[in-house]
Amino acid sequence: MSLARFSLPQRLRRPPVLPPPAGRAQDRCPHRGAATRSVTVLTAVAAALVAISPPAGVFMAGRAHVEAALEASAALHAVEVAEMARTNPAIWQSDALQIPAPSRGRAADELRRVYDVAGRLVMESRPARPVAWPIASRLEAVQVGGVRMGDAEATRSLRGVLLGTLLASLLSGALGILVFLLLRVLPIRRMDAALRRASHLATHDLLTGLPNRVHFADRLDRAMARARRQNGAAAVLCLDLKRFKSVNDTLGHAAGDDLLKEISRRLEACLGRDDMLARLGGNEFAVLQMPAVQPQAADALARRLMAAVAEPVVLSGGQAVVGLSIGIALATPAGSAECGPAYDPAVLMQNAHLALCQSKQGSRGAPCFFDPEMNHRLREKRSLEIDLRQAVERGEFRLAFQPQYSLEQQRVSGAEALLRWTRPGHGNMPPDQFIPLAEETGLIAPIGAWVLEEACRCAVAWPGELGIAVNVSPAQFRQGGLEEAVEAALARSGLAASRLELEITEGVLMHDTEETLDMLQRLRRRGVRIAVDDFGTGYSSLGYLQKFPFDKVKIDRSFIQRLGQDASAGAIVRAVVGMSHALGVRANAEGVELREQAELLCAEGCEEVQGYLFGRPMPAAEFLRLVDTTTVAEAVGAA
Repeated sequence: MSLARFSLPQRLRRPPVLPPPAGRAQDRCPHRGAATRSVTVLTAVAAALVAISPPAGVFMAGRAHVEAALEASAALHAVEVAEMARTNPAIWQSDALQIPAPSRGRAADELRRVYDVAGRLVMESRPARPVAWPIASRLEAVQVGGVRMGDAEATRSLRGVLLGTLLASLLSGALGILVFLLLRVLPIRRMDAALRRASHLATHDLLTGLPNRVHFADRLDRAMARARRQNGAAAVLCLDLKRFKSVNDTLGHAAGDDLLKEISRRLEACLGRDDMLARLGGNEFAVLQMPAVQPQAADALARRLMAAVAEPVVLSGGQAVVGLSIGIALATPAGSAECGPAYDPAVLMQNAHLALCQSKQGSRGAPCFFDPEMNHRLREKRSLEIDLRQAVERGEFRLAFQPQYSLEQQRVSGAEALLRWTRPGHGNMPPDQFIPLAEETGLIAPIGAWVLEEACRCAVAWPGELGIAVNVSPAQFRQGGLEEAVEAALARSGLAASRLELEITEGVLMHDTEETLDMLQRLRRRGVRIAVDDFGTGYSSLGYLQKFPFDKVKIDRSFIQRLGQDASAGAIVRAVVGMSHALGVRANAEGVELREQAELLCAEGCEEVQGYLFGRPMPAAEFLRLVDTTTVAEAVGAA
């Protein structure tokens, strides 16, 4: 199967960051209409101001000019009438006396009248042309000797002002229309393009151009609503790219980006017309499939996706071969207590993610469908975590001590501290059921610190130089604070550092080797002994022994159980014991349950043993009583 099979033609490849065509409903900006209306309103207001302001200004200026002229003319007319009244007081008995109108200037178009104090028209001067509507008038009091004798009125037409205003309105109206077109058409087009691009960037992944988590959630909500109306079926597939981190680490982040873009194109090529692919983040994708006949369609799609991704990807820095883990959840017309409500998007995504986690833990490499049992396990895990946190707060843990016997000195040489927990409502919990969760949740740090302090507190009361061995989790090294916890335990208990032995697995040395070895060296210089637990079951055991001078090697129980039955097991035990002698390291055999095993180990020169033959894990008080057994033979006889 060639790589080209999964590559889209160049004309069909979607640019990763450019906005898609405006016709695609899912890419339309939801705020576009409101923004367009807002811009239109603002543009209309600006155009209206351009169209109205000049005519209004022309009218106000013209009217103000006319009124100012009328004020001056009425005042002058009042003075003239007062002079006439002084020389001829009989004018106030006249009845609408006609006087000549001015023949020059703007006053020639002005209507002038004189009224007595009773408001009776006494005199008037009419212009050659009638004063056209609309008009403006001004009254001024006529005073003779400080006594008001009447009023002088001046009236002029405002038609010229209106005509000037109309002309200005025509010009400014045309200008306003031009302004509206310029401010509305061009900016709206640019704003439309900007909004579509902004909407695309907000709802799509910048690297691959695929819909992002927000867009996928919105599409899933609408798809579930449609499936509910149609009583149909749908599927959500959560995808996780395997070995992606190794590509980033070995070829660089640029190659990792190229890989994601190529994988995205391959995945898109496998989808149906109504399917949707989204990148949720990092190397995690999701597919929405509907409508289809389920679960057959989801299984077929998942296998097409896995086959597409399995093909090698040629990158600039080399070639990458990755895989795909797939978890599938189906939306059904009827929900259940185990699977959640029908067509609930949040529950569907949660179920698909649980199935993905199960797929990643499995080794078959097949897609995994959600099963209600996964929910049961998840609830149990959450319940266990809650109880474990409460156990840390309430101090519900205890220690049991398994004796360690020296075959050389024929006596008890110490004990290994083993963590025990009686979970409320469940009884005794084996450590392998809660220690992994403690490591995952970070609770191993406070638990480990308590184990160290409690073990040292108990051991300080033991007679002689009996040692105490404490297991240390690899997670304690990763979280940090182990060295401080050891120092605090020794200081508070008063136990000599030489009596404390830390047992580590080879897994501790597989991460941050140099930093880990430096810390172990500091602890060893402090006097603490370091032992390798489960020796022979990990990797590069001999290399680690060469890098760090351990004090003890503990042979894994899987080899001890086959002693006397499997020649290869005997050869391995013999080789490990011989190697430890050559390196000056003590050897401890775990899981000794039969007398024959103890005899063979003694014959091979193994210095120390532990197992049910010599004593099961027991409380500290019982261990002290066992210490009175002075020889191995007596201990074996008692067992």
